[in-house]
Amino acid sequence: MIKKSVRKFIADIFNLIKLTKIVDFFNLLKLEQEISKYENRWKCSIEFVYQGSYNLSIIGDGRFFIHETSHLKSDTFIECTGGVEIGKYFHTGRGLTIFSTNHNYNSDEYIPYGEESIVGEVVIKDFVWLGSNVTIVPGVTIGEGAVVGAGAVVTKDVPACAVVGGNPAKVIKYRDKEVFYKLKAEGKFF
Repeated sequence: MIKKSVRKFIADIFNLIKLTKIVDFFNLLKLEQEISKYENRWKCSIEFVYQGSYNLSIIGDGRFFIHETSHLKSDTFIECTGGVEIGKYFHTGRGLTIFSTNHNYNSDEYIPYGEESIVGEVVIKDFVWLGSNVTIVPGVTIGEGAVVGAGAVVTKDVPACAVVGGNPAKVIKYRDKEVFYKLKAEGKFF
């Protein structure tokens, strides 16, 4: 009796694994269709790195550009009404959120905010690395070679080669710029 139960349990596990693989296949197919739609709409190439989920949303009617050497990961949300530009060799952890518009909480018409939006382009320069669950608000530029720590909320421009973290993100230190620019000149990047 116990042997039969164990065999049934093992068979159920294998069937569940097969079902999970089938679901994964269809989720991947759906994501590939979404990415193709995004690429056609914004005339760019998007490389997506799967890390646990197939969620990728790029919404808005503004300009969106990501360099072909850069990639996005699972659970990324980009709102590009105000414009979003991502440079070369950009790396991110999962859970990236970018907003290029915000509500006007200083409206004299309505509370908690007015009908009009505040628009600000987000620019992420070359060789930027963002940790997991980073949020970027409208009007921010992240300088070349900057590193943004996991969970940071970027509310102001980030200088080139700065390492920032926190909420709101603040400069913690700087990369060794001499080494950074030497490696860049030698083409040592991925």
